[in-house]
Amino acid sequence: MPRYDRDEVARRAGFGDWREAVAATAGLSQQEAARVLGVSHPTVRTWRAAAGQSVAVARPTAEQAREAFRADPGDERHGSANGYRNLGCRCPACTAAWSRYRRERAAGGS
Repeated sequence: MPRYDRDEVARRAGFGDWREAVAATAGLSQQEAARVLGVSHPTVRTWRAAAGQSVAVARPTAEQAREAFRADPGDERHGSANGYRNLGCRCPACTAAWSRYRRERAAGGS
């Protein structure tokens, strides 16, 4: 996208200029920021680099994500095989979901 279009795109998304848009979406992934701004994620990457900002958002480690999941009983992933297997939750709902999943797999279901 040509430079002179940056400000116009940012204004359409509700920001004063492209630098303000980049700053306001700094905590979002490139894909999330692209949706907010109405541009492609490579454009977000280019804008962040031009503004001297880190291109990628720091993400929590896998263990930090697991801990945050376990600490939030309202997370919609509780009661799923994913919660048990990938996120390491052993709450009764996740344990039951994992047991159900394993029974279905053993019976030939998918």
